[in-house]
Amino acid sequence: MLNIFDKTASGNANLVHVISLRNLTPGVQVPFSSLLQVSGFLGHFERAFKSQPHYCGSGVTDKPDRPVSGQLRSRQCSASLGPSVEEQLSYREEGYIPFFMALAAVMQVLAFRDAPLSGASLALLEEFEEAAKQLKSEKSQIKLGKVDASTEKDLAKEFGTQDYPILKFFIKGDRKNPLNCAGARTASSIITWLKRRIGTSAIRLLNVTHIETFIASDDVVVVGFFKDLKGNDTKTFYETAKDIPDLPFGVTNNAKHFAKYGITRDTIVLFRKFEEERIGYEIADGSRLEQDDLTKFIKVNELHSVTEYNQLTAGKIFDVGIDSHLLLFVDKTSEEFNEMYKNFKAAASDFRAQIIFILVDTNESQNGRLREFFRIRDLDVPAVCLINTTGSVRYRMQGGKVTTENVKTFCQAYLDGKEKPQQYSEELPEDWNKNPVKVLVGTNFDEVVFNTTRSVIVLFYAPWSQRCKEINSIWDQLGMRYKDSEHIVIAKIDITANEVESVIVEEYPSVKYFPAGSDKKIVHYTSAQTLEAFSKFLDKQGKSKNHGKKSNTTDNTDEETKDEL
Repeated sequence: MLNIFDKTASGNANLVHVISLRNLTPGVQVPFSSLLQVSGFLGHFERAFKSQPHYCGSGVTDKPDRPVSGQLRSRQCSASLGPSVEEQLSYREEGYIPFFMALAAVMQVLAFRDAPLSGASLALLEEFEEAAKQLKSEKSQIKLGKVDASTEKDLAKEFGTQDYPILKFFIKGDRKNPLNCAGARTASSIITWLKRRIGTSAIRLLNVTHIETFIASDDVVVVGFFKDLKGNDTKTFYETAKDIPDLPFGVTNNAKHFAKYGITRDTIVLFRKFEEERIGYEIADGSRLEQDDLTKFIKVNELHSVTEYNQLTAGKIFDVGIDSHLLLFVDKTSEEFNEMYKNFKAAASDFRAQIIFILVDTNESQNGRLREFFRIRDLDVPAVCLINTTGSVRYRMQGGKVTTENVKTFCQAYLDGKEKPQQYSEELPEDWNKNPVKVLVGTNFDEVVFNTTRSVIVLFYAPWSQRCKEINSIWDQLGMRYKDSEHIVIAKIDITANEVESVIVEEYPSVKYFPAGSDKKIVHYTSAQTLEAFSKFLDKQGKSKNHGKKSNTTDNTDEETKDEL
C-alpha cells in the first residue's frame, strides 16, 4: 500500500504529495475522489470510480459507503512512502492507498525496495529522498516511493527482489515490466537515470563553444562523434548512456568538431581531467558498435589507473565488469608510500581492462573489514593481494618490495594460471601445545577442536582489537585455572591470519565451545566475558550429559546451558 501524506502531515513531503490520511478523524466519511486531488490521480480514477465513496486502505471494495479512518489498515501490499526512515516506520500502522492504485495513477513511480535497513540501504535512502526533493522542486511528473520488503513480502516476491537495496522504475502504470535502476547511488545519478529513461540520454552539441564548455563541465565526459545521428551505432550510444547515469554524455555530427579533435571516423571519446586526458573508442569501417563493449570501455576508463577504495568508489569498482582486483594495502602516512604508489601505478598500465588496481589505506578505520577479509595484520603492511571476485579466490604477492617489476610478474603469473591461491594459515608454532592456552592455526584447528575425548573452548581474536587485548589476559588466567584438566582444553586463534571453514566468526572477540564427541557440535558463548563467567560456563558443560541432536550449533545463556546442550 502507498502511505499517502502531504506537508500538513509530515512537514516535508519528499516523496508523494497527496492528501494525508494520518490526520483524518476516525469514523468520518470522505468521498474517495477527494483523496485523489493530485495531478494525474483524479483524472485516472474518475472513469473507474466516478465520485463514489470507497473504503480507503483496503483496495477496491463492494462497500462504497463505509467511512475512511486514519486507523484503517491493509495487509495486502504496501509501498509506504515518507520523508524519512523514522516516519516511514511510524506510518506503517496507519491509512494507506493501495500500491496498484498509486502505480496506475502517477505517470512514473520509482519503487525502492528495502530489507531491514542496513548501512547500504540507509545511505541509498538518504540519496533517494534528496532526489525526491529535487524532483518535487522541479515539478517533475516522476514520483518516488519506497517499499520495506521485509514487511511487504508479497511485493518483493512479485517483482523478484532478492538483493537489497534495489530501485525499480514503473512507467505509466506498467506493473509487469519495471526497469531495474542499476548503478545509480547518488541523488544526481538517480535523477539523471530517470530523465534519460523518459527523455534524451545525450546532449546534442551544436557548436565549438558548446562542445568546449561541455568537455570542461566535469572530470570525465563522454562524447560520441557520429556522422549519422540516426544510424544504428548512434542508437547504441544512446542506449549505453541510459545505464551510466554518473557521467555526462554528448553527441555531435558537426564537421567542425571532427576537425577540431582530429576525428576521421565514428568514434566515442572519453575526455578526462586526469592522467591520459583523451581516450578514444574508434568504430572500424564495416563494424557494428556493441553496447556491452562500449559500456566496459567507458567504465574501465572513467577510473584512475589506481583507484583508492572508499564508499564513493566501491560501487564503481564492482560495476566495471572486471573480476580480477589487485589491492595495495599501505599506510598513506608512511615514508615509503609515495615510492610504493608510484611503482604500483606504473605497473597498472600493462593490465588495463584485465585487472583493476586498487589502493587501500590501512590507516583508514573504515577499511578494517576489508583488511579482515584479506587477513592483513599490521605486521603484514605493505601487502599486495589479488582476488578473483567470481569465486572469491585470493592470492598474495610473496616476499620482496612493492616494485613495478614485482607487481607485473605477480599479475602475469596470475593471468597465466601459474600463481597459487593463498593458504590462510600461519605456520604451526613448535611450542603451540606447551602452554596452558593452546595456540591454534588454520592447519591444526579442526584436528584439535573436533575430537572425541576432550572439550575445547576457543577464543577467536584480532590482534589489533583493544577488546581482544583486554580479554587475552583473562584467557591466560582461564588457561592456568584449567591447565591440569583432563577434560577441557583452553585455546585461541588469530582469526585475522587463519581461515577456518568449519566456523563462522562474525565479530571479535568471539568465544565458542566444542564439546567432545563425533558430531562436531558448536556452542556459541554469549554470556559475560569475565574469568568467573567463563569458569561457571565450563563447569556446567562438564556436568551436562544431555547434548541434544537437533542442531550442531546453539547459543548459551547461564540459565539455559543445560537445556540447549
